[in-house]
Amino acid sequence: PRPPASTASTRRAVGWRPCRALSAEMAAAHEGEEAKEVVCDALPLLEEATSLKDQANAHVKQKQPQEAVKLYEQGLEVLSRSDGHPMLKDEKSQVDGLKAVLHSNIAQCMLNQQLYRRAIDAATECLQLDAAHAKALHRRSQAHEALKEYEEALRDAIALKKAGGGGLDLKAIEKRCEQLYELQIAENKAVNEVAKTNEDLFKMKERFDAVMDKYDLGDGHAAPLVAGWLTTDNNLPRTVDRVAKQWEMSKKEAEDFAKWIKKGIEMKVIPVP
Repeated sequence: PRPPASTASTRRAVGWRPCRALSAEMAAAHEGEEAKEVVCDALPLLEEATSLKDQANAHVKQKQPQEAVKLYEQGLEVLSRSDGHPMLKDEKSQVDGLKAVLHSNIAQCMLNQQLYRRAIDAATECLQLDAAHAKALHRRSQAHEALKEYEEALRDAIALKKAGGGGLDLKAIEKRCEQLYELQIAENKAVNEVAKTNEDLFKMKERFDAVMDKYDLGDGHAAPLVAGWLTTDNNLPRTVDRVAKQWEMSKKEAEDFAKWIKKGIEMKVIPVP
């Protein structure tokens, strides 16, 4: 919908100028000239920016997101002419509302191009103007999900649900919250498993180093020899017995030494002889 015009009487009461003219008057005041108390006339800016938005929407329908983004950004540039100037309250609200819509629409274009970080940035700009903007919350949540940032995606989905969905299907939003929660739990579990694996590897390496230092096996010959036994034996207990006998160590020490070398072969860190 086009922005409604303010009443002529209201404009006469407060005085008004186009934003560019107002900027000139403010500059004149800065130079010591007398300036009248006026407000910025934002209606021409709203009309121009709305026209650019409509043109951009047409490009979206034609699946031309890059062209649409250029026009949305032009609309934002037009509205930015009012920044820092006094405006009528309802016009200020309309300017902020249209800015929010333009940022949200840019977020959708970025999603369409799989530019997820830029989608998040655009949606965030929108939400700074309207914290409950449903489409921006949904689009930022989708972008976070695409980047496997499930905690952030879930946070926006929950905020969308609390805001009432903004016309989106509440049942679908609830289902999506549940799915994101499950993905977050699975991700946390995977992270914990990786951490535990890394901790286990660290301890395994410590035990290997202790055996190597104790029996002075760091000459570069012992590890390739044991790697060869592991490959030919294809039997860890048998290789452990051979290691224990070769260097006259306990079976526990031999196992610690052989296990680390076996892990190195599995991880392709130690070459197969």
